[in-house]
Amino acid sequence: MTTPLSASNHRIKRLRKLVGKRKARSEERVFVVEGPVLVAEALASADPHGDGAVEAVYVDVESLREAGPVADAVSMARTLDVPVYTVFPDALRASLDTVTSRPIAAIVGRRSAAVRDLDDLDGPVLVLHELSEPGNVGTLIRTAEAAGVAGVVCSGRGVDPTNPKAVRAAAGAMFRLPVVDVADLSDAGGRRPLIATVVAGGPEVVAHDAADLADAAIVLGNEAHGLDDAAVAACDRRVTIELAGPTESLNVAAAGAVILFESLRQRRPNP
Repeated sequence: MTTPLSASNHRIKRLRKLVGKRKARSEERVFVVEGPVLVAEALASADPHGDGAVEAVYVDVESLREAGPVADAVSMARTLDVPVYTVFPDALRASLDTVTSRPIAAIVGRRSAAVRDLDDLDGPVLVLHELSEPGNVGTLIRTAEAAGVAGVVCSGRGVDPTNPKAVRAAAGAMFRLPVVDVADLSDAGGRRPLIATVVAGGPEVVAHDAADLADAAIVLGNEAHGLDDAAVAACDRRVTIELAGPTESLNVAAAGAVILFESLRQRRPNP
């Protein structure tokens, strides 16, 4: 076994930079996953020589002393000819995002995708416009995969979907579902109509379960402010979730789940 990498090694410095800096992840088109479950999912989901490939695995040298999920993930990586680097525990711990120490991490290539690629796929698209909480972004990507959407589009100046917290909350969906970034909301729908989700009703707003969501681009807005007037104006139609109680609105992740699974219901054949 080679000498474990220390915190001063250039590979560990790069790992730390990718974890902490959105610009670095964007420029290199990669992101970091942490923990044996997500590393194994990344290895199992990727084309080893193509889009979304796992570039390298970094493992705490002490964790290889016993059998278990970490050793299994390392064995999988070696079978796939993915480079595996052992790291001193303190160096790996200091490089990663989680408070609880993770004994293994991997650098994964981001899948190449554009809105035009989603035009050829069946089902709706989920558009996340300027969301600010990584946990919500990741949860919604996970929910989108569960509801069978064609892909997720992140528009405007929202949180980076490859933020480590978002990747963890997505629970592996980032490896399988196309996730696209666009600057302008107007470019997010492609061939699909943009459907704005709003809190208040009105003459031009319909209930989400009365709207055609089967092949739409469903737009969710910022956690605190929702969609601003300009964003709503950029959309083709508006829907709202009609609430039975006095609660003003739902958390954006909850609202997204309600609407996405209504879309799934609409796409299922009638019994």
